[in-house]
Amino acid sequence: MLKTKFRSICAIATGLDVLGDKWSLIIIRNMLFLKKCTYKEFMDNREKIATRVLADRLKKLAQDGIIEKKNHPTNKKVFIYTLTEKGISTIPLIVELMKFSIKHYPNQIKGKSIDKNRISYKLMHSINEEAFIKDAKKEYLKYKKSIEQHEQEIKKEADRQLD
Repeated sequence: MLKTKFRSICAIATGLDVLGDKWSLIIIRNMLFLKKCTYKEFMDNREKIATRVLADRLKKLAQDGIIEKKNHPTNKKVFIYTLTEKGISTIPLIVELMKFSIKHYPNQIKGKSIDKNRISYKLMHSINEEAFIKDAKKEYLKYKKSIEQHEQEIKKEADRQLD
């Protein structure tokens, strides 16, 4: 159920129509590398996304099949957002954008101190780019599986309490 209006058949324009706004890749970055999965967690972001913009981007990313939205197992007012395979496939794109920034804007991305937990630090100090991408995908899939297992455990517990 794609809602994106594409402006042309150009592959670059198509990709930008889906991911080229100011926030989509930041949301995906937060999911992939910072393990954020709820609206509240996305709002706790150093880039300070507006709540209305976040709601719009999450809806658009879900409609385009980049993320999926599920009800939280214990609180129906909370949703869990996870990346789909299509969303996970953006890792190489994010890596290329990081490499561009590291190369051309090094003073902008440097922190006041060395933070070995920063994604750019991990990329620059990885064995190679391919290993970084593979590890990022592996770590996210492990995280996503843990979310799904937790949901199943909560559902089983709820079913037991009903019996």
